[in-house]
Amino acid sequence: MSITVGNSEFRPLPTSPEAKITGVHESLLQDCEKDIIWYRENFIGKPHLNYLSDSSPKGPLAISILLDADTYKILLRSNLGSERLSIPKSNISVPFFRKLLGLGAPISSIINLIDKSIPAGCLKLIKDVNLPGELLAMEERQVIRSYKFGVIYLKDGQSTEIEALSNTHESTSQAFRNFLNFLGESIELKGWKGYRAGLDVSGTNLTGTKSVYTKWQGYEIMFHVSTLLPYSESDKQQLERKRHIGNDIVIIAFQDTDKPFQLQTITSHQNHVAMVVQPSGQGFKFTVVAKVGVPTFTPDIPEPAIISTDAVSRDFFLHKRKNCLLLPVD
Repeated sequence: MSITVGNSEFRPLPTSPEAKITGVHESLLQDCEKDIIWYRENFIGKPHLNYLSDSSPKGPLAISILLDADTYKILLRSNLGSERLSIPKSNISVPFFRKLLGLGAPISSIINLIDKSIPAGCLKLIKDVNLPGELLAMEERQVIRSYKFGVIYLKDGQSTEIEALSNTHESTSQAFRNFLNFLGESIELKGWKGYRAGLDVSGTNLTGTKSVYTKWQGYEIMFHVSTLLPYSESDKQQLERKRHIGNDIVIIAFQDTDKPFQLQTITSHQNHVAMVVQPSGQGFKFTVVAKVGVPTFTPDIPEPAIISTDAVSRDFFLHKRKNCLLLPVD
């Protein structure tokens, strides 16, 4: 793989000889999806308590508490995210009189173990039978189901972003077109009813006539392919193409050249992760680079970083890119 870091903020992500090209696994799930599964499996249809607060030190709160045998299961939701907790019943003190009356631990004792900064007095027990379903619906609304990625093409002898953005689709190689087929299907933008990622579907062709799209694992993915976006001979920077690709957190740079791609020529502050891809036999080899400060993310990259064109390789490649977008970035 041929890249030049130069004075850019990008750094290659590490590879591992132990890592394997695998299909989808648990890390595909967003945290909020894990919360949904946990709440559905452990709380829905079972007697449990729901407390709400609109004025806690953490802002609005929704806390679900269930006693499962000898363990309290707790889901705490706030503006900062959700926490799934399991606390042994024996860890929570119960006053003698409550034991005498067969009552469980008071909410104050449970909250004190969860977070001492939350006063129990700000929580209100809600007995509305519809609340569990509403909390589940709230969780489901937080799941991101649509993603967009930029794709640029570097033909033989090219090494900069501006050169990549200057290519027409007619000048691309068969290898690049095979790669686009690997990513998704070609769709007509006019009248398109699915996720459009800011592309014009009115028929006026403001963003070209075609794009590449896929529906994968319940997610919609649209690719902003540079060579399918409008090209202007009079605009050396190709700002119309840059307007879309420059706003994508993750971009893919396909190389038909061994000339190093100069990462310092990527000028957008929004591009945080780049996957640089080259043809390799019947598949592709790739390098993943990320800006300094971007946390590591799964799945791990094997050494050598080579994928074929089968379904498992495609799952791995899409999974790696999708997980980039779940990272906290500035």
